[in-house]
Amino acid sequence: MARNGNLSGRGVAALLFVVTTTALTPLACKPAEAQAEPSQHKILFHIAAGSLSDALVAFSRQSHVQVTSQASSLAGHTTRGLSGAFTPSEGLGQLLQGSGLSYMQAGDHAYQIAPTTKAFSIVLGPVRVGGTDSKDTQSAYGPGVGFVATRSASATRTDTPLIQVPKSVYVVTRKQMDDLQPLTIGAALRYTPGVVSADANDSTPSASLFQPVRQRGFESYTFVDGLLNGTSVSDPFFLDRIEALSGPSSVMYGQSNPGGLINMTLKRPTETAQRQVNVGFGNYGRYEGQIDLSGPLNKSHTLLYRLIGLGITQGSQTDFNHYKRVAAQGDIEWKIDDRTNITIIGQFAYDPETWDPWIGVPAYGSLIKTGSGRIPVSRYFGDPAFKNNWDRQYMVEAIFHHEFTKDFQFNATARFDEQSYSSCSLSLDGVNTVSQTISRSAFCSGQYKGRSSQMTANFSYKLRTGPISHSFLVGVDYRGQWADGYWGFDFSTVPDASILHPRYNQYTSSDYARATNGQLTWTKYPYWQDGIYFQDQINWRRVYVTLAGRQDWNGYGGKDLFNRPFTWNVGINYVSSIGLAPYFSYAKSFMPQTGQVYSAGALTQPDPLNGHQWEVGMKYQIPHVQSFLSAAYYDLAENNVLVNNPQLPQYSSEIGQVKSRGVELSAHANLAPGLDLILNYTWNKVYNSRTNLTGKTLTGETVSLLGKQLTQQPVNAASGFIDYRFPAEIAPGLSVNFGVRYQGKSWADQANSFRNPSYVLFDSGLSWDAGQTFPSVKGLNIRLSMTNSGDKTYVQCGSATFCHYGDQRITYGTIGYHW
Repeated sequence: MARNGNLSGRGVAALLFVVTTTALTPLACKPAEAQAEPSQHKILFHIAAGSLSDALVAFSRQSHVQVTSQASSLAGHTTRGLSGAFTPSEGLGQLLQGSGLSYMQAGDHAYQIAPTTKAFSIVLGPVRVGGTDSKDTQSAYGPGVGFVATRSASATRTDTPLIQVPKSVYVVTRKQMDDLQPLTIGAALRYTPGVVSADANDSTPSASLFQPVRQRGFESYTFVDGLLNGTSVSDPFFLDRIEALSGPSSVMYGQSNPGGLINMTLKRPTETAQRQVNVGFGNYGRYEGQIDLSGPLNKSHTLLYRLIGLGITQGSQTDFNHYKRVAAQGDIEWKIDDRTNITIIGQFAYDPETWDPWIGVPAYGSLIKTGSGRIPVSRYFGDPAFKNNWDRQYMVEAIFHHEFTKDFQFNATARFDEQSYSSCSLSLDGVNTVSQTISRSAFCSGQYKGRSSQMTANFSYKLRTGPISHSFLVGVDYRGQWADGYWGFDFSTVPDASILHPRYNQYTSSDYARATNGQLTWTKYPYWQDGIYFQDQINWRRVYVTLAGRQDWNGYGGKDLFNRPFTWNVGINYVSSIGLAPYFSYAKSFMPQTGQVYSAGALTQPDPLNGHQWEVGMKYQIPHVQSFLSAAYYDLAENNVLVNNPQLPQYSSEIGQVKSRGVELSAHANLAPGLDLILNYTWNKVYNSRTNLTGKTLTGETVSLLGKQLTQQPVNAASGFIDYRFPAEIAPGLSVNFGVRYQGKSWADQANSFRNPSYVLFDSGLSWDAGQTFPSVKGLNIRLSMTNSGDKTYVQCGSATFCHYGDQRITYGTIGYHW
C-alpha cells in the first residue's frame, strides 16, 4: 500500500476516471433511486461526507466494485457520505442522492455514472476505481478529515477501518495539529486519552527526538512510519498524522512497553501541486520559518517530490534556557508502473543549542510552600558556565510497494540513521531546608554517536474460503543499533546553590575536567533484534477476528546473551448494521532488560519484561456524520520486573509486577460543516502489585513500595477541544477554537508521601483565511494559538528534588501563504 500523502478530490477524479481507447456503445442509466438487485449481498460501508470523487474511491475499495465515469461529471459534487449496511447499488444510490447523477450496472461488479435521465456515451473506455489509494485523506496514511480519522495501519500493518480493529487506537489528524500548533509530539498528544506527558512543560523541545510520554502508566516508544524512531525529525510540522496505539503491541513491532507506542507518519509527495510558506513568532523570543513544497516533477506524474524545512529560535520560561533548530526533509516518489512505486525520504536536523534536560526545581519552595515564598517560575538552578547541549542527526528512508495482483501485495520500509550529540549539565541531589541550599552534581556525555539500521517487509494476501474472507500478512523485521561515547560524573566539587539567591558562573568545564582528572568512561552499546510475524484478519458476515503471532531473537552488548520471546494477540469485533461495534482483545509484549539474576547457583541474564493485557470495549460511528467514538476497559500487567534478591542483595530477582487498570472514553466528530469536536476521559490506576523494593518518604521514613502508585500518573484526566468556522455571510474565512484540559491529582514520589495537585488549563486560538474576505490576497492565512490561556501556575514533581513548573501562557502566531 503506497503511502504517498494526500490528494484532493479533483486530483482523484482526474487520475481515477482517465479514459482508455476502448469504445462503449450508448447506454441508458438507471435513476439513483433504483432498487437493489435481489442477488446482491449487503456490505458495511463507512464513507465520510465530502468530495463525491473521494467518496467513490472509498466506495469501490470497500465494496470491491468497479465504478467509472467522466471526470467532468463529478467536478464540484459533494456527498453526505454513507454509514451502515447496504447492497452496492443501494449504497451508490445514497452517495449520489441530490447530485443530479445516476448509475447503471455495467457488469457483475461494475457501474457507470452519468447525469440523470440522460443517455450518454463514452468514446474512450473507463479506468477502474479501486484498490487502496494512499492519497485518500481517510486512508491509513492520510491526514484525516477535520478531527476524524476512520482508518489506521498501526495495529495491523494493513489499511484497516478502525471500527474493525480490536484495540484502542487514537489518531491526531493534520488539522488538529494545525489548530494546536504544537512544538513537540507530547504537546500534540494533549487531547488524547490514556496519554500523559512525562514532564509538565511538554512544549519545550528536548535534546532527544524521543519525546517521552506515558500510555496507561508506562513510558512509550515512538515509531516513525512503522520503524523505531532513532533520529527521525519528528517535529509535528513534518507529519501527516500521529497515532497512539494503546496496549501491548510487540506482535507487530518487537520490543516495546506494555502501555502502548506512538506511531507517526511523515508527510509524502502529493499528485497535485501544493505549496506553503509560514513565518511564526511568539513569546519567549520565539521566531520560526517553515516551508512545504510538493507536487509532480513530470507531465506524466510518475515522479513526485516534497520539500519541507524549518528554522526555530526561542527562549523559555526558565532563565538561560534557549533552543535553536534547523531541519529539512526531501522526498522523491517514483511510480515505476501502475503497480509499483518507491519513495525515498532524506532528513537532516541540527540543534546548535538545546534546553537543559536534567535541571528542575525542588519540591520545597515550588510544590510545598515555605516561609520564604514560592520559587520563581524562571529560576534556573544550573550554571550557564557549565551548559553545552547540542544535537545533530540525519536519516535516509525507503518505502517500496508492489502489487502482484489486487489481492497479493508486497511492502517494505528500510531506514538508516545517525546521531551525534554532546550534553553537559547539572542536576539537583538534595535540599537543606535549614540553610536553604541545594546540593548538585555534574554530568557530561560527550563525543556520543548513535547509529541504527532497520527494515520491515511483508507480503499480504487476501483469500476467500466460502463465506469467510481472510487477509493474511507475513513479514520480517530487523533492527541493529550501535552507540558509543564518553561520560562522567562529578559528585563532590559542584558548589551548592542558594534556593533564594542562586549565583551563576560558579562551576565551569575546567572545574569538571579537574574533578574527573580527564578520566571519563567510554561505553559501547550494540543491540540487534530479528523478528518474524504473521497475522490473519478473518471476516464472516459482521464478525471480524484478528489472530497474530511473532517470534523474536535479540541480543546486546556484544555478548552471547540473547532472548527468544514469542508474543501474540487475538481480538474479535462485531460490527452491527447501525455502526456499533463491541470488541474484545488479548495481547502480549516484551522488553529486554539488562542485569544479573542469581538462579540455581548461576548468574544469568534476566528474562525480558513480559506484558499482557485484556481489553473490552465499544466503537461507534454516528450514521451520516463524520465521527468516531470509543470506550474501553483494560487490565494490564507487566511481569519479570527486577527487584532485590532477598538472599543476595548485590543481585536481582525477576519477581516484580506492575499492574494498570483503566477506562478510556474518546469522541471525535465533525458535527457539521465547520464544527469539529474532541472529547476524552481517562481513569487509570497504576501500582506496584509485587515488589520488595523500598523508598523514602518526604520526611525520610523508609516504606515498602508494595501497592504504591507510580509517580506523575493521574487517576483521572479529561479534555475537550472544539473548532468552529463561521459562516461566510458572517465572517468569511474565520475559525476559532477552544480547549480545556483537566488533570487530576497524582503522587509526587515513589513512596506516595505527597501529591501533585490537580489543575485545569484552557487553550484557545483562531485562524483567518484572508483570501475569502479579500480575493486579492488569496492564499494568505493568519493563525494564533494560546496554550494555558489563563496563565495558570502549576508544578509537577517526580521526587523531592526533581520538579518542573508547567508551561505558563504560550502565545504563538503564524502568517502563511499557500498557493
